[in-house]
Amino acid sequence: MRISFKFKIAVISFAVSGALLTAFGLVFFAFVYQSGMDRMDREIRTFAESSLHGARPPEHWQDFDKSLNFIYGDTSATRMALLVLGMDDGIQFKSKNAPKELATLPRPKPPEQRMEPRPGIDEHFNTRLDRNQDGRVSFEEFDGPPHVFFETDRNNDGYLDRDEAEEIGSPPRGRFRRNGAPETPTFTQAFLTMETDSGNWRVGTFSDPNLTVHVAMDMVEFYSDINRFRTAFMIAVPLGLILMGIAGWFMAGRAMQPVAAIADTAEGITAKDLGKRIPMVGNDIELERLVTVSNNMLDRLQKSYNQAVRFSADAAHELQTPLTILQGELDNAIQSSEDGSTEQQNYSMLLDELRNLKAVVQKLLLLAHADEGRLNINPQSTDLGDLIESAVEDIEIMAPGLEIEKSIEEGIIVSADPALLNQTIRNMISNAAKYATGNGRVVFGLKQDAGSALFTLANTAPPIPDEDQPLLFDRFHRVDKARTTTGSGLGLSLAREIARAHGGDLVLAPYNDGMVSFTLTLPVHPGR
Repeated sequence: MRISFKFKIAVISFAVSGALLTAFGLVFFAFVYQSGMDRMDREIRTFAESSLHGARPPEHWQDFDKSLNFIYGDTSATRMALLVLGMDDGIQFKSKNAPKELATLPRPKPPEQRMEPRPGIDEHFNTRLDRNQDGRVSFEEFDGPPHVFFETDRNNDGYLDRDEAEEIGSPPRGRFRRNGAPETPTFTQAFLTMETDSGNWRVGTFSDPNLTVHVAMDMVEFYSDINRFRTAFMIAVPLGLILMGIAGWFMAGRAMQPVAAIADTAEGITAKDLGKRIPMVGNDIELERLVTVSNNMLDRLQKSYNQAVRFSADAAHELQTPLTILQGELDNAIQSSEDGSTEQQNYSMLLDELRNLKAVVQKLLLLAHADEGRLNINPQSTDLGDLIESAVEDIEIMAPGLEIEKSIEEGIIVSADPALLNQTIRNMISNAAKYATGNGRVVFGLKQDAGSALFTLANTAPPIPDEDQPLLFDRFHRVDKARTTTGSGLGLSLAREIARAHGGDLVLAPYNDGMVSFTLTLPVHPGR
């Protein structure tokens, strides 16, 4: 199956663009999915971290549950779930919507940490806490969270002395930076997605020595967002692929425009116009090379063709004079010979062959002139019907056994050279008379149609083989490979060249009703 190069370019462009678009969409989808999971994890961690600083009474967790209702409104009852377990895994608090599967989750394993030597209490107290060297640490000097300061200040005097600072270790509880953010967390954490009877939950599990907190976030809204994105993706990708296909077809057409221009120009170069060259199209290196190579090839073809045409014309021209002299000598020999003698008959036979040879030379000369575009035409208003009627009379004399039929429309005038046109018609009828089978039929038809004169000549004959039809108008080509019939194989070729020189054509019509037909088309005289 033949496929256009433009189509191939468009398909490749569509495939590459589609693959890139699909890959980008999948990567972006994965990014959106992971971003949504990270967002839920951050929300869960934010709620849990603020409560993981020692044991809390049940009222704290009830207040914590109420704070969720304040943040999320009415949806908190279904969106967030909370389960708090003590050191003995006993339930300290459980929200109403907490799935029972939360209680089965294991405590997260603490991460392995490389222990570093801690500075002594004196060094830490003197250099990092008691910066004004007054023997105590004020609230402004303390670099930990406020609640640690107030829990450690047992005498509530607003200062931490050396003994109080020693209780919280070095550095103070949780090893906090000055801004209160932990350098390393004092709890372990783990996140997972859980499928339960009540739906899918994103669960964050946080554990310290005192308790374990499971904070679960319903994933209905998350999956709703993912489904909306997936739906938009499934709509946008096909539309994008369609647009890319259209754009690929358009770009392929733009890319092929220079090639099409080269092809159009090359298609217009004929044997009569080999001097025409393909113009340079665009600035592309590949196209520039193609045009250069094509023009160089045309130069070589033109040179070879001109040499062949010139040889044919020169040979035909040079042969005319000796043939004319030879014809005159044969005429004299016939006149000098005794009437009816064998010698006279031989001379007559030679004269007939000489006349055939002169006819061939004359045809070659005309074809050479046609190839050069120098066929001398003297156009005149010519009644095509009269020429055909004269041809009918000739064929009746040439082949009296043939059945002649004619349907000739009168008054069809063409602008043509009468001599050349008459030669074309006589070549056609000569061909019909030679190949008509037995006492067959020859049908003449002439009519005018859409500003053209159509002359059809048909004769009974076997169909022309398919392999011979494209070669029928080639010079010296003969369907009769055994060459049992007379002729040179130039008649139809010359007839077509004369027709085309007059702006018409000669073609083989489809085989019909046991008859081979040829149609001669000529433009009618202007005004007719």
